[in-house]
Amino acid sequence: MTWLQDYGLVFDVAICVLLVTTIGYAMVLNRKLTELRRARGDMEKLFGEFSAATGRAEGGLQALKQRSVEAGDGLARKVDDACRLADEMAFLVKKGNEIADRLEVSIAASRKLEREAGGAVAGLSKQRLHRAPMDITKMEKKPLEEPEVAAPVTPAKPVNGIAKLAKKRLSRSDSELMRTLQAMR
Repeated sequence: MTWLQDYGLVFDVAICVLLVTTIGYAMVLNRKLTELRRARGDMEKLFGEFSAATGRAEGGLQALKQRSVEAGDGLARKVDDACRLADEMAFLVKKGNEIADRLEVSIAASRKLEREAGGAVAGLSKQRLHRAPMDITKMEKKPLEEPEVAAPVTPAKPVNGIAKLAKKRLSRSDSELMRTLQAMR
């Protein structure tokens, strides 16, 4: 039994060494668990901040979507207005071209009349332009005489469908424009 007593001491020493090693591992494990708990708190804090940032980003995306829809609607309204204005401008240009064509026909007809009359109309116009200035205070008050206007001569060949357009009834604004243009001539 002595050998058991000798081995008992060896077993006691082995158990003590194992206990010291276990205590050492337990201390290291405790330190790591403490660090993990501390890191867990930091991770929860980090996840909370991440969640808040995600919420703010979603709110920003919703606001961006809403503003882009509003901007798209505003742009669509402006494009519609621009198309409407372009159509109106095209209409005005068409009417202007029609009036210019009619004026061209009238001018050609009046030039033809001038040539046929042997320059009599041109001489009369030049005489009216080169009159001496008059004293308005010494003038007699007479009713204004209507100037003689030659009947327009329609050309044999219509220019760009002018004959068709001449048959159409003019709108009030077109009539006023024509009167103004004829007065300027």
